[in-house]
Amino acid sequence: RHPSARLCAVEAGNARGFACNYHGWAYGADGSLLSVPFENEIYQKRLDKCKNGLHEIGKVESYHGFVYGCFDTDAPNLKEYLGDFAWYLDLWMEAGGGIELVGPPARCFIEANWKAPSENFVGDAYHVGWTHASALRSGQSGFAGMAGNNVLPPAGAGLQVTTRHGHGIGALYDVYAGVHDNELSEELMAWGLAKEQVLKEKIGPIRARLYRSHLNGTMFPNSRISR
Repeated sequence: RHPSARLCAVEAGNARGFACNYHGWAYGADGSLLSVPFENEIYQKRLDKCKNGLHEIGKVESYHGFVYGCFDTDAPNLKEYLGDFAWYLDLWMEAGGGIELVGPPARCFIEANWKAPSENFVGDAYHVGWTHASALRSGQSGFAGMAGNNVLPPAGAGLQVTTRHGHGIGALYDVYAGVHDNELSEELMAWGLAKEQVLKEKIGPIRARLYRSHLNGTMFPNSRISR
């Protein structure tokens, strides 16, 4: 309808309609086509506005309050699409009682193919020793020796999981000991361990350990998790 032009440039507010900044076609808040510049002259009164409104999103579903839309009506439902990955998403919701959105979003713009960050967050741990060498050297953690790809991570330091449909997650166990210096890590580890028994009862021992780990994940194609 409006070749790749963005109809709405703001994130929040109230409007009765939207105008495409490419050709000036105007749409109502419900997506119906309301007006077309020089409609009679250009389209010779043959344009059916009822058939040229905005495309409706084929499916809209929510999971733990996160809302997702899909234009493909033949796509699997959201729960089926998440599959085993939902088990990892659930640990945030079930461990702490939910998530509260605070403040405006923080944004990071990356000049790259969109699939590059998707793949990275699925769990490209291979890059850590080289890309994050300066960060590893700055602390006194158990992973400082990885800087510059000098050594591999210690055996059993974490796990890497991939599921169907391109989802995946990587975990660095006991993150406080792994990425902070020794003095601070003791205090942080004590804080995490104090909650461990409650977490084990709520979400089980495996996810309790994941909850106090460093996690990067992707719900393909456009949702990232970092904790």
